[in-house]
Amino acid sequence: MKKKEWMIAGVASGSGKTTLTLGILRALKNRGIPVAPFKAGPDYIDPMFHRLASGQPSTNLAGWLLSESDLMELYRKRGDAATVKVIEGVMGYFDGHHAETIEGSSAALASILNVGVIIVFDASSMALTAAAIISGLASFHAPTQIRGVIFNQVKTEGHYLLLKSAVEQHTNIKCYGYLKPDASVIMESRHLGLVQAAEDQTIAWKIEQMAKMVEETVDLDGLLASSSFDAVDYFDDMTYDGEGMYWTRSLEATNMPLRVAIAKDEAFSFYYDENLALLEKAGVQLIPFSPLKDIQLPDTINGVYLGGGYPEVFAEILSKNVDMRTSIKRAAQEGMPIYAECGGLMFLMSAIEDLGGETYEMVGVFDGVAKMTDRLQRFGHVTACFQNQFSYRGHEFHHSIVTRCTAPTVLSVSKGQRTWECGFAFKNVIATYVHAHFFASQDWFKYLINFWTRGKSD
Repeated sequence: MKKKEWMIAGVASGSGKTTLTLGILRALKNRGIPVAPFKAGPDYIDPMFHRLASGQPSTNLAGWLLSESDLMELYRKRGDAATVKVIEGVMGYFDGHHAETIEGSSAALASILNVGVIIVFDASSMALTAAAIISGLASFHAPTQIRGVIFNQVKTEGHYLLLKSAVEQHTNIKCYGYLKPDASVIMESRHLGLVQAAEDQTIAWKIEQMAKMVEETVDLDGLLASSSFDAVDYFDDMTYDGEGMYWTRSLEATNMPLRVAIAKDEAFSFYYDENLALLEKAGVQLIPFSPLKDIQLPDTINGVYLGGGYPEVFAEILSKNVDMRTSIKRAAQEGMPIYAECGGLMFLMSAIEDLGGETYEMVGVFDGVAKMTDRLQRFGHVTACFQNQFSYRGHEFHHSIVTRCTAPTVLSVSKGQRTWECGFAFKNVIATYVHAHFFASQDWFKYLINFWTRGKSD
């Protein structure tokens, strides 16, 4: 079989991208076809589901954060042995960094990688209008990467045949089936998106059911046979020596063993696999620990990495783990280098306050309160400038705000014309709402390596 690749993109968020992607990933796995999953954009949660469905790690292809060469190389290196590569798009097909261009969108990524696109959308109450939607999407930006469509929320084969006839008669886009409505596979959501895979006790069954839906009404054989989705050589038009940015960007291994404790449990799980791989390539030994369950930081470490996640959801458990909170605060006071992103920042505050006004005591490195609100406070791509030394691109997505914190800041963050201060600092602690992709800035990556190197491991 020739190698195949396609992107599953939607007309809008909620079109059915994730359900279709998971169903296809598991169906291919069940057939014994090696498959590699990818996620457009900076999303942390969907890749967790991709891994469950495919049995393989999923790679983020964050278009606005990363250069075109980095995107192409990540795509080429990750899952290169797979027979099929499947990319799940982000938001609506053309939605990206801003409304003026397609930069950072699924459409831009598909164009960079020269990957064929399958559009999925809810066609439950239409017929000919489906052709108008597909025609508009395909003609909006040239050259189009759209090669196919799969409809969602279609109850009967008769309705699908009407949709298929309309689209294929009025456009050059081929239809590859449909998904029926099925409330049993709906995945629960919360304020930052889907409930994490590890928290859904029925997720294994749901993913298998999604695969059955795909096998029943999606023309998977047609997708695998179509030349529209044949894989291409992403480096045909550029010089590539096989040792590009992914492999050479890492630093020389440190002279001393560099051991960094990394928070990994249900409350802290937002990490890019590419970031962790890059750290390990640089000689960092990542030591996982659980702020929920463990009673102290691991022994003989140089630093701590507190990633994002849902500390607000697990605030009561975190608060009751006094030993762990004490261990982290003591380490901070003794000069341990600690880097915290978003949820990690919230954890280092004095308390988290929920929507009902209930407060839960946290680590207390900073004197502020992370207060939950009923709406997004920051969302989207940002640029962070570190102490006027260098800038890097990042991403913010949070419902909380920090109140009553008087700690100094080390980051100036901007989005469009808006600028604000972030990156609270205390001794060797930096806590920020900005999620960083280490491929987006070699300066920031180097700084963090040197930052953790300051810590003593004895």
